[in-house]
Amino acid sequence: MGTDGDNPRESDAKTYLDKHRILDLFDNMTSMLIHARPDEPKAYLTQQLEKLKIAKQSGMYYPCLFDDSNLNSIFGMLDPTKLGYITREQFVAALTTIGITNFDEYPPGSEVNRITLDTFLREAKQGLSTASATFKQ
Repeated sequence: MGTDGDNPRESDAKTYLDKHRILDLFDNMTSMLIHARPDEPKAYLTQQLEKLKIAKQSGMYYPCLFDDSNLNSIFGMLDPTKLGYITREQFVAALTTIGITNFDEYPPGSEVNRITLDTFLREAKQGLSTASATFKQ
């Protein structure tokens, strides 16, 4: 049997899927579907695709699995004593865990190892927006 490099059709298909972020789209849509568990999954997926289309055209909200309440909960779990900040290590681990790969690993506050909720929310939303867009921005 040949490898990916031996089959030009397979290579072309992979290039196409990567270029248009199709697998990212399917991953995001599947995650949202499993999370929401709507009674009418096809209608739900159609709505999410419409939201994605609007987001691409307007540069606004991208359909995403995590909303503000989820992000606040994550921060709260990392700051159980309510000090109002988390460490840089917690920050990086949290964003990585929720699937964000492109973010500022040294945001304001990291120099004193105190990342506030506002900084966490801003970086998480920006990262999720990029990850959820599933198209080149």
